[in-house]
Amino acid sequence: MTDQDAGTEALLRELSAVSHDDYSNSFAKLRGRLTDSRGIRLPDFVRDLQPAYRRVYFDIAVGYAALAAVVALVSIGQWAGIWPVALGLLGAILIGYWALYLTSFIHEGAHWNLAPDRTINDWLSNLLLSWIIALEIGFYRKVHFEHHRSLGTIHDTEISYFSPLNARFLVRSLLGIRAIETLLSYHRNAAAGHKPMARASAGTGGTGTKPFLLFAIAITVHGSIVLALSWSGLWPAAIAWVLGFGAVLPFFGSIRQLLEHRTEDARPDQDYTAIDQGACARIFGPGYFASTFGSAGFNRHLLHHWEPQVSYTRLADLERFLADTPMRVVMDRRRVSYAETFRRHFSLY
Repeated sequence: MTDQDAGTEALLRELSAVSHDDYSNSFAKLRGRLTDSRGIRLPDFVRDLQPAYRRVYFDIAVGYAALAAVVALVSIGQWAGIWPVALGLLGAILIGYWALYLTSFIHEGAHWNLAPDRTINDWLSNLLLSWIIALEIGFYRKVHFEHHRSLGTIHDTEISYFSPLNARFLVRSLLGIRAIETLLSYHRNAAAGHKPMARASAGTGGTGTKPFLLFAIAITVHGSIVLALSWSGLWPAAIAWVLGFGAVLPFFGSIRQLLEHRTEDARPDQDYTAIDQGACARIFGPGYFASTFGSAGFNRHLLHHWEPQVSYTRLADLERFLADTPMRVVMDRRRVSYAETFRRHFSLY
Protein backbone atom coordinates (compact mmCIF):
# COMPACT_ATOMS: atom_id res chain seq x y z
CA MET A 1 0.00 0.00 0.00
CA THR A 2 1.38 3.41 -1.00
CA ASP A 3 1.58 6.34 1.39
CA GLN A 4 -1.30 7.99 -0.53
CA ASP A 5 -3.47 4.88 -0.25
CA ALA A 6 -2.71 4.66 3.46
CA GLY A 7 -3.64 8.30 3.88
CA THR A 8 -6.89 7.75 1.99
CA GLU A 9 -7.78 4.78 4.18
CA ALA A 10 -7.06 6.80 7.31
CA LEU A 11 -9.30 9.63 6.09
CA LEU A 12 -12.12 7.23 5.26
CA ARG A 13 -11.90 5.67 8.73
CA GLU A 14 -12.04 9.15 10.24
CA LEU A 15 -15.04 10.06 8.09
CA SER A 16 -16.88 6.88 9.07
CA ALA A 17 -16.73 8.02 12.70
CA VAL A 18 -18.31 11.38 11.91
CA SER A 19 -22.05 11.78 12.46
CA HIS A 20 -24.15 12.06 9.30
CA ASP A 21 -24.91 15.77 9.71
CA ASP A 22 -21.58 16.92 11.05
CA TYR A 23 -19.51 16.91 7.88
CA SER A 24 -19.49 20.69 7.50
CA ASN A 25 -17.83 21.16 10.89
CA SER A 26 -15.48 18.19 10.44
CA PHE A 27 -14.24 19.29 7.02
CA ALA A 28 -11.83 21.89 8.43
CA LYS A 29 -10.00 19.15 10.33
CA LEU A 30 -9.49 17.13 7.14
CA ARG A 31 -8.98 19.93 4.59
CA GLY A 32 -5.21 20.22 4.77
CA ARG A 33 -4.75 16.47 4.27
CA LEU A 34 -6.94 16.08 1.18
CA THR A 35 -5.13 15.33 -2.09
CA ASP A 36 -6.46 14.09 -5.42
CA SER A 37 -5.08 11.22 -7.51
CA ARG A 38 -2.47 13.57 -8.99
CA GLY A 39 -1.16 14.42 -5.53
CA ILE A 40 -2.47 18.01 -5.62
CA ARG A 41 -3.44 19.34 -2.18
CA LEU A 42 -6.88 20.88 -1.79
CA PRO A 43 -5.58 24.20 -0.33
CA ASP A 44 -3.26 24.58 -3.34
CA PHE A 45 -6.08 23.79 -5.78
CA VAL A 46 -8.51 26.21 -4.14
CA ARG A 47 -5.93 29.00 -4.19
CA ASP A 48 -6.12 29.07 -7.99
CA LEU A 49 -9.93 29.11 -8.25
CA GLN A 50 -10.52 32.71 -9.28
CA PRO A 51 -14.07 33.95 -9.97
CA ALA A 52 -15.30 34.02 -13.57
CA TYR A 53 -16.58 37.61 -13.41
CA ARG A 54 -18.06 37.66 -16.92
CA ARG A 55 -20.26 34.72 -16.05
CA VAL A 56 -21.38 36.43 -12.82
CA TYR A 57 -22.59 39.51 -14.66
CA PHE A 58 -24.14 37.47 -17.46
CA ASP A 59 -26.12 35.48 -14.87
CA ILE A 60 -27.23 38.69 -13.13
CA ALA A 61 -28.36 40.08 -16.50
CA VAL A 62 -30.37 36.89 -17.06
CA GLY A 63 -32.24 37.58 -13.82
CA TYR A 64 -33.17 41.13 -14.79
CA ALA A 65 -34.14 39.99 -18.29
CA ALA A 66 -36.36 37.28 -16.82
CA LEU A 67 -38.17 39.80 -14.60
CA ALA A 68 -38.74 42.10 -17.59
CA ALA A 69 -39.96 39.16 -19.68
CA VAL A 70 -42.50 38.13 -17.02
CA VAL A 71 -43.92 41.66 -16.87
CA ALA A 72 -44.11 41.75 -20.69
CA LEU A 73 -45.82 38.35 -20.88
CA VAL A 74 -48.38 39.28 -18.22
CA SER A 75 -49.12 42.50 -20.11
CA ILE A 76 -49.49 40.65 -23.41
CA GLY A 77 -51.79 38.18 -21.68
CA GLN A 78 -53.95 41.07 -20.46
CA TRP A 79 -54.23 42.47 -23.98
CA ALA A 80 -55.15 38.97 -25.19
CA GLY A 81 -58.09 38.88 -22.77
CA ILE A 82 -56.80 36.25 -20.33
CA TRP A 83 -58.48 36.37 -16.90
CA PRO A 84 -56.63 39.10 -14.95
CA VAL A 85 -56.68 37.22 -11.63
CA ALA A 86 -54.97 34.21 -13.17
CA LEU A 87 -52.43 36.49 -14.85
CA GLY A 88 -51.67 38.30 -11.61
CA LEU A 89 -51.19 35.09 -9.63
CA LEU A 90 -49.08 33.37 -12.27
CA GLY A 91 -47.05 36.55 -12.75
CA ALA A 92 -46.47 36.82 -9.00
CA ILE A 93 -45.13 33.26 -8.83
CA LEU A 94 -42.75 33.86 -11.75
CA ILE A 95 -41.63 37.27 -10.48
CA GLY A 96 -41.01 35.84 -7.01
CA TYR A 97 -39.07 32.93 -8.50
CA TRP A 98 -36.80 35.15 -10.58
CA ALA A 99 -36.48 37.67 -7.77
CA LEU A 100 -35.11 34.85 -5.60
CA TYR A 101 -32.74 33.91 -8.43
CA LEU A 102 -31.52 37.50 -8.73
CA THR A 103 -31.21 38.41 -5.06
CA SER A 104 -29.19 35.24 -4.42
CA PHE A 105 -26.25 37.04 -6.02
CA ILE A 106 -26.13 39.38 -3.00
CA HIS A 107 -24.57 36.35 -1.32
CA GLU A 108 -21.80 36.37 -3.92
CA GLY A 109 -21.12 40.02 -3.11
CA ALA A 110 -20.98 39.21 0.60
CA HIS A 111 -18.04 36.89 -0.18
CA TRP A 112 -16.29 39.57 -2.27
CA ASN A 113 -16.73 37.70 -5.55
CA LEU A 114 -18.22 40.48 -7.71
CA ALA A 115 -14.94 42.32 -8.31
CA PRO A 116 -11.24 41.92 -7.43
CA ASP A 117 -11.28 45.16 -5.42
CA ARG A 118 -13.37 44.88 -2.24
CA THR A 119 -14.56 48.50 -2.30
CA ILE A 120 -15.72 48.15 -5.90
CA ASN A 121 -17.28 44.78 -5.03
CA ASP A 122 -19.45 46.37 -2.34
CA TRP A 123 -20.36 49.35 -4.51
CA LEU A 124 -21.47 47.03 -7.33
CA SER A 125 -23.37 44.79 -4.95
CA ASN A 126 -25.36 47.67 -3.50
CA LEU A 127 -25.94 49.20 -6.94
CA LEU A 128 -26.96 46.05 -8.82
CA LEU A 129 -28.49 43.83 -6.16
CA SER A 130 -28.71 44.87 -2.53
CA TRP A 131 -31.09 47.75 -3.18
CA ILE A 132 -33.75 45.30 -4.44
CA ILE A 133 -34.54 44.11 -0.91
CA ALA A 134 -32.89 47.02 0.93
CA LEU A 135 -30.20 44.79 2.44
CA GLU A 136 -26.91 46.69 2.53
CA ILE A 137 -23.99 44.46 1.70
CA GLY A 138 -21.78 45.39 4.67
CA PHE A 139 -24.54 44.64 7.15
CA TYR A 140 -25.53 41.42 5.41
CA ARG A 141 -21.91 40.26 5.37
CA LYS A 142 -21.69 40.53 9.15
CA VAL A 143 -24.85 38.49 9.53
CA HIS A 144 -23.92 35.92 6.92
CA PHE A 145 -20.40 35.31 8.19
CA GLU A 146 -21.87 34.48 11.58
CA HIS A 147 -24.12 31.98 9.80
CA HIS A 148 -20.98 30.24 8.57
CA ARG A 149 -19.43 30.25 12.04
CA SER A 150 -22.54 29.14 13.90
CA LEU A 151 -24.36 26.85 11.44
CA GLY A 152 -26.59 24.45 13.30
CA THR A 153 -26.27 26.23 16.66
CA ILE A 154 -28.57 28.52 18.61
CA HIS A 155 -26.28 31.40 17.60
CA ASP A 156 -26.98 31.06 13.88
CA THR A 157 -28.30 34.32 12.42
CA GLU A 158 -30.24 32.63 9.60
CA ILE A 159 -33.05 30.85 11.35
CA SER A 160 -35.71 29.63 8.90
CA TYR A 161 -34.50 26.03 9.22
CA PHE A 162 -35.19 26.12 12.97
CA SER A 163 -38.88 25.59 12.16
CA PRO A 164 -40.55 22.39 10.89
CA LEU A 165 -41.78 22.35 7.30
CA ASN A 166 -45.53 22.20 7.73
CA ALA A 167 -48.64 24.10 6.67
CA ARG A 168 -48.08 26.75 9.35
CA PHE A 169 -44.54 27.37 8.08
CA LEU A 170 -45.77 27.72 4.49
CA VAL A 171 -48.51 30.18 5.44
CA ARG A 172 -46.17 32.28 7.56
CA SER A 173 -43.60 32.26 4.77
CA LEU A 174 -46.17 33.29 2.15
CA LEU A 175 -47.31 36.16 4.37
CA GLY A 176 -43.70 37.30 4.74
CA ILE A 177 -43.71 36.67 8.49
CA ARG A 178 -40.71 34.32 8.32
CA ALA A 179 -38.71 36.87 6.33
CA ILE A 180 -39.60 39.65 8.79
CA GLU A 181 -38.61 37.45 11.72
CA THR A 182 -35.27 36.72 10.07
CA LEU A 183 -34.57 40.39 9.37
CA LEU A 184 -35.55 41.32 12.92
CA SER A 185 -33.17 38.67 14.25
CA TYR A 186 -30.39 40.23 12.17
CA HIS A 187 -30.96 43.65 13.70
CA ARG A 188 -31.68 42.32 17.19
CA ASN A 189 -28.41 40.41 17.33
CA ALA A 190 -26.47 43.37 15.99
CA ALA A 191 -28.11 45.87 18.38
CA ALA A 192 -27.58 43.57 21.37
CA GLY A 193 -23.89 43.25 20.61
CA HIS A 194 -24.25 39.50 20.04
CA LYS A 195 -20.74 38.24 20.83
CA PRO A 196 -20.46 35.79 17.92
CA MET A 197 -21.68 38.45 15.51
CA ALA A 198 -19.21 40.92 16.98
CA ARG A 199 -16.43 38.52 16.04
CA ALA A 200 -17.93 38.13 12.59
CA SER A 201 -17.99 41.90 12.16
CA ALA A 202 -14.23 42.25 12.31
CA GLY A 203 -12.92 43.36 8.94
CA THR A 204 -16.22 43.04 7.11
CA GLY A 205 -16.93 46.72 6.62
CA GLY A 206 -19.35 49.11 8.28
CA THR A 207 -22.77 50.16 7.14
CA GLY A 208 -22.87 53.86 7.99
CA THR A 209 -26.05 55.48 6.68
CA LYS A 210 -26.23 53.30 3.55
CA PRO A 211 -28.98 50.96 4.83
CA PHE A 212 -31.37 53.91 5.09
CA LEU A 213 -30.37 55.13 1.62
CA LEU A 214 -30.88 51.66 0.16
CA PHE A 215 -34.29 51.40 1.83
CA ALA A 216 -35.32 54.74 0.29
CA ILE A 217 -34.04 53.65 -3.12
CA ALA A 218 -35.87 50.32 -2.88
CA ILE A 219 -39.16 51.98 -1.97
CA THR A 220 -38.74 54.57 -4.72
CA VAL A 221 -37.86 52.10 -7.47
CA HIS A 222 -40.45 49.47 -6.58
CA GLY A 223 -43.09 52.16 -6.05
CA SER A 224 -42.26 53.76 -9.39
CA ILE A 225 -42.55 50.44 -11.21
CA VAL A 226 -45.92 49.66 -9.63
CA LEU A 227 -47.25 53.17 -10.29
CA ALA A 228 -46.04 53.14 -13.91
CA LEU A 229 -47.72 49.80 -14.54
CA SER A 230 -50.92 50.96 -12.83
CA TRP A 231 -51.09 54.25 -14.73
CA SER A 232 -50.61 52.29 -17.95
CA GLY A 233 -53.63 50.18 -17.05
CA LEU A 234 -51.48 47.07 -16.57
CA TRP A 235 -53.07 46.09 -13.27
CA PRO A 236 -52.27 42.35 -13.41
CA ALA A 237 -48.57 43.15 -13.89
CA ALA A 238 -48.65 45.73 -11.07
CA ILE A 239 -50.30 43.26 -8.68
CA ALA A 240 -47.89 40.52 -9.79
CA TRP A 241 -44.92 42.77 -8.95
CA VAL A 242 -46.24 43.58 -5.46
CA LEU A 243 -47.13 39.98 -4.62
CA GLY A 244 -44.01 38.60 -6.27
CA PHE A 245 -41.60 40.65 -4.18
CA GLY A 246 -43.80 40.99 -1.10
CA ALA A 247 -45.01 37.40 -0.70
CA VAL A 248 -43.58 34.88 -3.17
CA LEU A 249 -39.93 35.92 -2.84
CA PRO A 250 -39.85 35.51 0.98
CA PHE A 251 -41.91 32.32 0.61
CA PHE A 252 -39.38 30.70 -1.71
CA GLY A 253 -36.44 32.09 0.26
CA SER A 254 -37.63 30.64 3.56
CA ILE A 255 -38.32 27.24 2.02
CA ARG A 256 -34.96 27.09 0.29
CA GLN A 257 -33.02 27.85 3.46
CA LEU A 258 -34.93 25.17 5.37
CA LEU A 259 -34.21 22.61 2.65
CA GLU A 260 -30.52 23.52 2.75
CA HIS A 261 -29.97 23.19 6.48
CA ARG A 262 -32.65 21.28 8.38
CA THR A 263 -31.33 17.90 9.49
CA GLU A 264 -33.05 14.63 8.65
CA ASP A 265 -33.72 13.86 12.30
CA ALA A 266 -34.82 17.37 13.35
CA ARG A 267 -37.85 17.17 15.64
CA PRO A 268 -40.92 19.34 15.01
CA ASP A 269 -41.51 19.76 18.76
CA GLN A 270 -37.94 20.89 19.50
CA ASP A 271 -37.07 24.58 20.01
CA TYR A 272 -33.81 25.05 18.13
CA THR A 273 -33.41 28.55 19.48
CA ALA A 274 -32.73 26.86 22.83
CA ILE A 275 -30.83 23.73 21.78
CA ASP A 276 -28.42 23.21 18.88
CA GLN A 277 -29.90 21.37 15.91
CA GLY A 278 -26.51 20.39 14.45
CA ALA A 279 -24.87 21.45 11.20
CA CYS A 280 -26.27 20.22 7.90
CA ALA A 281 -25.83 21.25 4.26
CA ARG A 282 -26.69 19.53 0.98
CA ILE A 283 -25.87 19.30 -2.74
CA PHE A 284 -28.95 19.66 -4.95
CA GLY A 285 -27.40 19.13 -8.36
CA PRO A 286 -26.77 21.08 -11.58
CA GLY A 287 -30.18 20.71 -13.27
CA TYR A 288 -32.13 23.69 -14.61
CA PHE A 289 -34.49 23.98 -11.65
CA ALA A 290 -31.75 23.39 -9.07
CA SER A 291 -29.44 25.95 -10.68
CA THR A 292 -32.13 28.66 -10.93
CA PHE A 293 -34.00 28.05 -7.67
CA GLY A 294 -30.54 27.54 -6.10
CA SER A 295 -28.77 30.19 -8.17
CA ALA A 296 -25.35 31.69 -7.33
CA GLY A 297 -24.13 28.36 -5.98
CA PHE A 298 -26.91 27.63 -3.51
CA ASN A 299 -27.51 24.36 -5.40
CA ARG A 300 -24.06 23.24 -4.22
CA HIS A 301 -24.53 24.54 -0.71
CA LEU A 302 -22.45 21.90 1.06
CA LEU A 303 -19.43 22.83 -1.07
CA HIS A 304 -19.96 26.49 -0.29
CA HIS A 305 -19.90 25.82 3.44
CA TRP A 306 -16.74 23.78 3.02
CA GLU A 307 -14.95 26.44 0.94
CA PRO A 308 -16.91 29.70 1.41
CA GLN A 309 -14.32 31.86 -0.35
CA VAL A 310 -14.76 30.02 -3.66
CA SER A 311 -17.02 31.75 -6.20
CA TYR A 312 -20.09 29.85 -7.30
CA THR A 313 -18.62 30.02 -10.83
CA ARG A 314 -15.89 27.58 -9.68
CA LEU A 315 -17.89 25.23 -7.47
CA ALA A 316 -18.20 22.71 -10.29
CA ASP A 317 -14.39 22.64 -10.48
CA LEU A 318 -14.20 22.17 -6.72
CA GLU A 319 -16.76 19.35 -6.92
CA ARG A 320 -14.74 17.53 -9.58
CA PHE A 321 -11.59 17.84 -7.47
CA LEU A 322 -13.26 16.57 -4.31
CA ALA A 323 -14.80 13.69 -6.26
CA ASP A 324 -11.21 12.51 -6.76
CA THR A 325 -10.61 12.44 -2.99
CA PRO A 326 -12.15 10.52 -0.06
CA MET A 327 -14.72 13.36 0.24
CA ARG A 328 -16.55 11.81 -2.70
CA VAL A 329 -18.18 9.46 -0.19
CA VAL A 330 -19.49 12.40 1.81
CA MET A 331 -20.74 14.31 -1.23
CA ASP A 332 -22.61 11.28 -2.52
CA ARG A 333 -24.36 10.93 0.84
CA ARG A 334 -25.41 14.57 0.76
CA ARG A 335 -26.74 14.63 -2.83
CA VAL A 336 -30.49 15.04 -3.03
CA SER A 337 -33.07 17.01 -5.01
CA TYR A 338 -35.08 19.94 -3.67
CA ALA A 339 -38.27 17.96 -4.32
CA GLU A 340 -37.07 14.91 -2.40
CA THR A 341 -35.88 17.01 0.53
CA PHE A 342 -39.25 18.79 0.61
CA ARG A 343 -41.05 15.43 0.57
CA ARG A 344 -38.96 14.08 3.45
CA HIS A 345 -39.54 17.09 5.68
CA PHE A 346 -43.10 18.16 4.91
CA SER A 347 -46.01 17.33 7.16
CA LEU A 348 -49.31 19.10 7.57
CA TYR A 349 -48.85 19.68 11.31
